[in-house]
Amino acid sequence: MADERAVNEDSISPRGPRQIVEDVHGRHGQQLWGIVRRLGLDDETAGDVVQEALFRLWQACAAGKGVEHPVAWAFRTAYRLAMDRHRLQRHWQSLAVRQPRPTADRPGALDELLAVWAEVDRLPERQRQVLYLRYRADLTFEEIGQVLGIDASSARSNASRGIATLRDRLAGMDD
Repeated sequence: MADERAVNEDSISPRGPRQIVEDVHGRHGQQLWGIVRRLGLDDETAGDVVQEALFRLWQACAAGKGVEHPVAWAFRTAYRLAMDRHRLQRHWQSLAVRQPRPTADRPGALDELLAVWAEVDRLPERQRQVLYLRYRADLTFEEIGQVLGIDASSARSNASRGIATLRDRLAGMDD
């Protein structure tokens, strides 16, 4: 019953976002972490999830969104973030299974592949992001656009410019 009263007191208290978050963390931080751990995340990731949930609580309170039950809000957010981590992990695992491993069919093939990706790392950020999402994550240009918040034609354009730059740079390496 003490927790119920605390939740109701939190909902009507004129405290600021910092005090609300500090109170939730102080009284329920360990419980939040324990729930997230029991959802299957490791210690470090559980700590990250709790921190993110509390940060989002602070943002919501600071934005004046009127969080009526901060404790319940924090637990719901931590649960959702933990589930997002699981989905992301499954997604990366499925991508890893689909990705072909580089083969050394001919001498120096692996070195060439590493040289290409080293040059990709030197590209401007947007071109680099597009090329990684396209050729490492195997996403379509439409999906890349959604991930980066750009349209598919911009993703294609960045890929084309990045590949052209790579061709120029790598052509000089053969000499």
